Parts: sequence; C-alpha cells; structure tokens
Amino acid sequence: MPHFGTAIAYFVSIMEHKIRQNRRWFQKMLIFLVFGLFTARAQAQLLAPTITVSTSSTNVSIGDSVTITVVAHCNVGVLSSVSCLLNNGSLPTNAVFSLLSGVINIDSTVTNTLSISHITSASAGIYTVKYGDLLGLLNLSASVPITINILPTVTAIVGNSGMIEQGFKIQFSAPTGSNVVVEASSDMNNWAALTTNLVSNGTLTYTDAVAKTASCRFYRARIK
Repeated sequence: MPHFGTAIAYFVSIMEHKIRQNRRWFQKMLIFLVFGLFTARAQAQLLAPTITVSTSSTNVSIGDSVTITVVAHCNVGVLSSVSCLLNNGSLPTNAVFSLLSGVINIDSTVTNTLSISHITSASAGIYTVKYGDLLGLLNLSASVPITINILPTVTAIVGNSGMIEQGFKIQFSAPTGSNVVVEASSDMNNWAALTTNLVSNGTLTYTDAVAKTASCRFYRARIK
C-alpha cells in the first residue's frame, strides 16, 4: 500500500511537471506569434506601395475640367484593390476614376486617372486615392490626398462699364489681393489676354482702346 501511494504521488508530480512545461511552451508560442504578427505588419508598412500624383493640389474655376494622374508601384506586396473617395464619401457624378494601365500584382506599376469635368462647388474638397493588399491581411496599403480648390469668381459690374472717349471701360468685382486676367474676343471662341492686374478694394477697372475701332468685342475675366 505505501508503494502504491508513492507511485500515485510520483505520477501526479510527473503530470504537474508536464503541465508546467506545456504552459511554458504555450506562453512562448503565444509571444512568438504576437511578435511575428507585429514584425510582419511592420515589414508590410515598409513594403507599402509608393504613390505619385501629377499634382497634389490644384486651383480651378467653376466650369473647368481637370485630369490628375495617379501612379502606384509595389515591389513585393500584391495590390488587390484601389479606391477613390471625395471627403471620405462617394465621388460626384462629374468625377471619374479609371484604370489606364498596369496589373494589380507583385512588382507592378498601376496608373489611374481622376477626371473631373464641368467643375461645380460640390466638386471641391480632398480626393483620397487608396491602394490595398490582398484581403488586407498584412495591412499593406497606402493612400494619397488630392485637393481641389475652387477659385473665387469674378463678376462684371455692368453699371460702371461702357464706352468712354478712351475706349470701352469695364469694371469687375473680385477678392482684394487676387490677380485677375482680363481677356477679349471677337467671336467668343478665340480669346486673348489684355491685362493681368492685382485687385484692390474689391474692384478692377480696365479700358480697352481697341474697342473704339472694333465692330464686335466680348470680354471675360478670371482669377489667375
């Protein structure tokens, strides 16, 4: 009977020793997995695609159109998705983001274009282009912001415009400190710049001497 009790105690001691070994092994494996996952994500960030854009910020006027080229290159990772948002929401109906060339794959270069036509005030803001990796497993992604700014408008002051002895005088209202380009045309298709002046006190006045001998003359102004 004493031998039997000793055997039981010895068996329990062995089991406790194995449990402690298994616990230590499990802890080591858990630390190894956490460290490996952290290292993989850190390496993935270093391998994230590089993105270049033709311009990161542009100033446009209402009614203008603009096309911006976005190029992404990834040396190791597998790019599997690309998206474009305006102010973290969907694109307006007059904006198109399209793939021009490249394959979303290992060691690849992908070229996209962001085209915005007939720009309105709703087109302004920050467009974010993002490329992501396969299923997001390694968080291998990169994004680039593109800012579209709407220039203030220039308005003709009709009451202060008209023919005078020196020619046709036309006055515009525009933000003080802005550079305004005044253009003229005889057919509204071909425009020529007449002058570029700095606006002071919110108005700009220009007199076109050519108007005295021209049969027809049209004017427009824009902020440069």
